[in-house]
Amino acid sequence: MTAPVLSPAVWTGTTTLLRLALIRDRVRLGIWFAVLTSMMVYAPNAVRLAYPEEAQRLARVDLMKTPAGIMMSGPMFGGNETDLGAMLANELMLTLIVATSILAVLTVIRHTRAEEESGAAELVLSSVVGRYARTTAALVLVAGVNAALAVSMTVAMAASGFAVADTAAMCLGVTAVAMVFGAVAAVTAQLWRQARTATGAAMAALAVAAVVRGVGDVIDNSGSALSWFSPIAWAQQMRPFVDLRWWPLAMLVVLTVALTALAALLEGRRQYDAGTIPSTGEHPGARPIRGVLALHLTLQRGQIVGWTVGLFLGGLAFGSMTKSLLDAAEDNEMIQRVIAAQGTDSVYTTMTQFLAAAASAFVVAAVLRVYTDEEKGLTEAVLAGSVSRWRWLVTAVVAALLGSVVLMTAAGLGNGLGAGFAVGDPATVARLTVAALAFLPALVVMAAVAALAVAVRRPWLGWLAVAFVVVSLYLGALLRLPQWLIDLSPVSRTTAPMDYPVTALIVMVVVGAGGTAVAGALYRRRDVL
Repeated sequence: MTAPVLSPAVWTGTTTLLRLALIRDRVRLGIWFAVLTSMMVYAPNAVRLAYPEEAQRLARVDLMKTPAGIMMSGPMFGGNETDLGAMLANELMLTLIVATSILAVLTVIRHTRAEEESGAAELVLSSVVGRYARTTAALVLVAGVNAALAVSMTVAMAASGFAVADTAAMCLGVTAVAMVFGAVAAVTAQLWRQARTATGAAMAALAVAAVVRGVGDVIDNSGSALSWFSPIAWAQQMRPFVDLRWWPLAMLVVLTVALTALAALLEGRRQYDAGTIPSTGEHPGARPIRGVLALHLTLQRGQIVGWTVGLFLGGLAFGSMTKSLLDAAEDNEMIQRVIAAQGTDSVYTTMTQFLAAAASAFVVAAVLRVYTDEEKGLTEAVLAGSVSRWRWLVTAVVAALLGSVVLMTAAGLGNGLGAGFAVGDPATVARLTVAALAFLPALVVMAAVAALAVAVRRPWLGWLAVAFVVVSLYLGALLRLPQWLIDLSPVSRTTAPMDYPVTALIVMVVVGAGGTAVAGALYRRRDVL
């Protein structure tokens, strides 16, 4: 019989599992910890260098008050807007929240649902382990990592001369949101049987929270009623360096506790290796899958549909902000100079680069699925037939790129529709759709990097490439990264529709194709897990 919820027996073995998780994740968590802490060391000095004078800071405030600026950063509260601490909180909090939340989601799923799916949890449960020990150990691990991050980031930023209380509030708000989404992952791990589905659901919740916060703050740049439906807004509404208040942190703690209790309730009611939401089962009348490429496309179908909808809506949101940005240029000399030098297409280029950066995450995830399936033992069933390892990996890359064609078409179409209606220029729809497709060579390079990561059994290299693309694009100017480093990003090298660098696009296709061929050769020669 199942032990009562309040019995200590249900947590038996939690400490042992926590130590095991720390040993398994020490390198992975160490890298995340070092990167996030280093950002808090580097960013304050970069902000000082980027905005040394009051006039430059005022120009930045005007830019950040545009809808696009608010969506990509945070609310503006009408006070201390040129204070370096307030500027840093405005620009960095959303990035840090998303990064730490992704870390929390991946960690919780890795030590709960993924272990059940791979069968590793069955070995653990054959010992003296309580029903809630695995989930508790995962959440305690995430809590410990977030506590350490809060301390290290606070010390790093305070050492640069920022107020300790405000710095601590900013960092605690970031890590408290990460705990919320760690608890969300604990819930989705109980709802769905597949780790991939549970991860996708938790990430979707994070994306929805970011969009709701952004739209709510666009309605009122100090935070509207809609903003408060997102836990991300609760952290930002602590208002560090502006008007510090601690009570929104309590809301994040209460939500985390409630979600943890819900996860415990769901786990107590389900069977091992089953989800609360039952699987749809087999489809006897389904058409047979003919060929390796068709199999990859079938396996990626759900991801392609979800990402296509998301990027279309994202493009639509970006495009619809064009008119607001152009209106803001009338009173902002800095934006006027940029548009005068590069034209309106520079705005469209930036929007499309952000959409392509998101698509690069899909491409990498789709290719890395080969490694995940290999770990689960699913690849053996395919390779036992007449399918070569080289063909299996290369067709995964081709399938990911075919999916990216759909994604970028949807992203460009959404961006074009939003901008076309906003500025009253129907021709913009076709121009931005074509411009989005010009980023496909960049995605070829990202797919090749992911394939090489699979071949050398280092999947984190694929995600490192995605992180580099995002950081160089989103924070490159703020962090004052050297231009040669930013130019290493294939997405940053693509500047359509402002310009179509034909030579660079051809080089990217050649590099991507060559990298994929090398990855296939390496994969063919190594043993399957």
